[in-house]
Amino acid sequence: MKRYVIAWIIFFLIVGVLPALAAEPVTTDSDGIHNVKLKVGEDFDVCLSGEVVCPASMSICDDLKVVNLVDLPTGLGFRGVGPGTTLCSTGSAVGPRRIFRITVR
Repeated sequence: MKRYVIAWIIFFLIVGVLPALAAEPVTTDSDGIHNVKLKVGEDFDVCLSGEVVCPASMSICDDLKVVNLVDLPTGLGFRGVGPGTTLCSTGSAVGPRRIFRITVR
């Protein structure tokens, strides 16, 4: 039983944490917009970023040809779909709504 639990913990670390570490760090403009840079097919884990208290809700993106909203093991994520830049925002029951400027290369 212990091995089963340890295997699941390792699985979630690999699936959830490593992709978030591969993404470039989030920077914030003076206007409060969080900048995220992704590659096509790469995910940004909003919950692991610490910018939003999860579970996140009411998430929207301006251009779905650039970024899609995806469900990740830890919660909400943004996936780079095509080259470009778009704005996405998300909120939660606790804390302010956050705006992300996502650039996909």
